[in-house]
Parts: sequence; C-alpha cells; structure tokens
Amino acid sequence: MKVLHLVQHLKIGGLEKMAVSLVKQSRFCDDMRISALEGNKADSLIHWPELKELGNCIDFLEKKQKFDFAVVSKLVRLIDKYEISIIHSHHIGPMLYACLACLKRPSVKHVSTVHDAWYLNGIKPRILTKILNTASPVHWIADANVVATDFYAQTSIMPKETILNGIDCNKFSSINMHYARFQLDLPKKVKIIGCAARLETGKGHTLLIDALKALPQEYHLAFAGQGSLHDSLIQYAKDAGLCQRIHFLGNVQQMEVFYSAIDVFCLFSQREGLPLSILEAMACGVPIVASDVGGISEVLSDAQGFLLPLGRYKSLADTLIKAAMMAKGDAIRKHALSIAQIKDMTNKYDQFYCTLFA
Repeated sequence: MKVLHLVQHLKIGGLEKMAVSLVKQSRFCDDMRISALEGNKADSLIHWPELKELGNCIDFLEKKQKFDFAVVSKLVRLIDKYEISIIHSHHIGPMLYACLACLKRPSVKHVSTVHDAWYLNGIKPRILTKILNTASPVHWIADANVVATDFYAQTSIMPKETILNGIDCNKFSSINMHYARFQLDLPKKVKIIGCAARLETGKGHTLLIDALKALPQEYHLAFAGQGSLHDSLIQYAKDAGLCQRIHFLGNVQQMEVFYSAIDVFCLFSQREGLPLSILEAMACGVPIVASDVGGISEVLSDAQGFLLPLGRYKSLADTLIKAAMMAKGDAIRKHALSIAQIKDMTNKYDQFYCTLFA
C-alpha cells in the first residue's frame, strides 16, 4: 500500500502533526511519503527538526501564488515515480490538487480528511468541493462527529467514516514542573496559563490577554507558537501593561515540556476541528479551558476542565481560576489514554486504506 499524504505546508500545526504521525506510525510506513504544496525542505527542517526522521520521504511542490497548474504535473510525476496507489489529502487546497492529479491517474484512490468545515461557509469552496467530488470521487473521513455533520450540512456529502485524532501518549506525559519551567525560562512561583497555537487570527490570543487583565497578579500567560500576529500581539500586551506577565516562547520543539510547565491549558479559538493540543495537554495531566467549537466537546468533559461558549468570553478569567484549582495528573491523563492513542488512529486509517482495494 503506497500512500502519499498531501498538505498545504509543513509548518508545525495539528493537521500537519497528524499527517506526519500517519507517515511514521502506519503499518505501511515504509511505503509512505508526504508532500507539501508550499515551502522548502531547508526551512521546514529548521523550524521542525523532527521531520529529519522522515529522511527522503518528503517532497515540496513549490506552488506559486494562486492556482498553479504545474503542481498537478509534479504530483502526477510523484505518483508515477513512487507507484502511489492512494493520495491522502488534508484540507481544501491539497484536496483540489489531489483531485486533478487523480483525473490524470484514475487508478489512484483519493482519501481526504476533513479537519474542520468552517472554510465551507463561503459559497465558492462549497461549490468547488461538490464539483471536485463528482469529477474525481473522494473517500472522505472526518476527524470528529461534529465535523462530519457540518460537512454534510454544507455539501450533502457524508464522510464514510469518523476517525478521531490520536497522539503519542508515551511521548506526551508530564515531567517535573520546576524542571520544565527552568527549561523554558519561565517563572517558578506563579500560576501559568498556557496556549499552544499558531499566532494567527481566530486562535483567541487577544481574548486570553484581555482575560489576564482580570486575573490576579500571580497569573501569567505562556504562548507556544509562531505566526503573522507575533509583533502585533506583543504590542497588544505592551499597550495593556502586561509584558512582564506574558511569555512568547515561539516554536517549542518538546511540547511535553511546555505542557508540564503550565497549570492550565487554554485554547479559546473561534473555530477548530479536533485540536491535537488539547489531547496532548490532557495526556500530560493538565486541566483544560476551551471554547465550545468543533469536536472539542467530544473529548473534553467536566472531569478534565471547562467548555465555554464563544459568547461567554467575559467569563474566561473566572473559568481559568476554577481550572487552576483542579487537580492535575493521572485522572486527566487516563481519559486521554482512553480516547486518543495514536495507534488506534493509525490502525483505523490503515484498515480504511485496505477497504479501498477489497
């Protein structure tokens, strides 16, 4: 079974980590590759050293701005060179190019994971998805039940299966908090609210900064991630007089260290599918505060933290205090182990691949 995963880029994010995990953990891993439409290998390895483990199984298609028909030809050449039998696309851009490549190589099966359905709010993406699905059949998988429901509501296409995202629970386990804070140069005798997300619009960073204003002085924020809003968020923190209580850590390579260093993990995004960061934090025994969007409610209950509707963002500060009073540790971790093992996810995908040729 020779599978090519197709992603938009290889910047660190939940979607990208999930695709890389499939390449590394699948029982077909010796015959798997991953290709990115954008970026280059040198930059990706600098920002994500773990990609070195994939060796020469990574390709970059160097897509130009807007639609680039040359990428279709490059993709077809990869299919022929490596005798690919399945293209597995992740999100709408890769799905588009995978569909066009499959039109030229109709024997290749196309699997596409729907990581969220918010992009379908626009009429053009909806029409494009329907047309491509008709022209070149796609085997759809959703990463959460609510994502499957939303996708069907927007497109009248029901994903064939829902497979929850999984994480490496051996890797994501807690270490000593004081040592973790030493590693990240974080203060010791404070409460730290952590957020791991790209510094981009819609991820709730400004709402967290606003909430910090209402929290006692011993509460700090730690942001793990990079993005286009980095400078503006620093300025926002300065304008709020909170620079001494907010720590911008950039890309953290050992995220288990980050989760071990914090008291509460908060992701107050406007939109999500099923974010890996919440599963990773729970595997490290950390209480969660999250916006009630996407598939988060499918993995988070009152025993692990708090779900807060987006409209109740003014309650965020009080909710963070409640979460900080929760017990960290094994009870939260056991829940993550019961629902989010990476081997369960990869086994289900492997089984799905096999059904395509049964």
